[in-house]
Amino acid sequence: MKEEEPKLLRVSRAAHELGLHPFTVRKWVKAGKIQAIRVGNEARIPRSEIERLVGKIDGRLLVLYGRVSGHGQKDDLDMQLQRLHVWAASERRGQELLVLSDIGSGLSASRKQLRRLLTLVCEDKVREVAITYEDRLTRFGQEYLETLFASFGVTLTVLEPGEEKTSEQELTDDLLAVIASFSGRLYGMRSHKQKELLKCAQAVINNP
Repeated sequence: MKEEEPKLLRVSRAAHELGLHPFTVRKWVKAGKIQAIRVGNEARIPRSEIERLVGKIDGRLLVLYGRVSGHGQKDDLDMQLQRLHVWAASERRGQELLVLSDIGSGLSASRKQLRRLLTLVCEDKVREVAITYEDRLTRFGQEYLETLFASFGVTLTVLEPGEEKTSEQELTDDLLAVIASFSGRLYGMRSHKQKELLKCAQAVINNP
């Protein structure tokens, strides 16, 4: 005899059925986007709420986003997008896709397709954003983007999460990124002067 599905679901089970992170479900409950029933100290989600939300969530987009810093890295951008397509075909089969990409610094907030992505998120049209590496969306302030995404129930998936870095390594990477961005504006992203400046900065950092 088939076991009857529970009418009240724990947050973790509801999140699994909706394809969301439990943190997102809790935020939606708190914001009133999902109706929940208190059972002791826990929130339980009625199955009717899951059924109500499934249609809306399934209609939202999976956005594949790629970025490189300069036009000379076009091959790298193609590889990023190809990797994302392969992943989506395997792990997110049947979901409606939107592919966005930019050529520009990760420090720039004026990237056209990044702005388009954020607009779509705020219009509640995005379910998930997938990127290959953590710095593809932005070099700084990713925590702000993650907070925005969570507020709209958007999952951020990083296919190749980086190894854990020490605080010194993170500061070094951030400093070099700032120098690369500003020297690129001053001399050009692939100029001899910019390369020399970065080389000098790296030498100073490695030998304080």
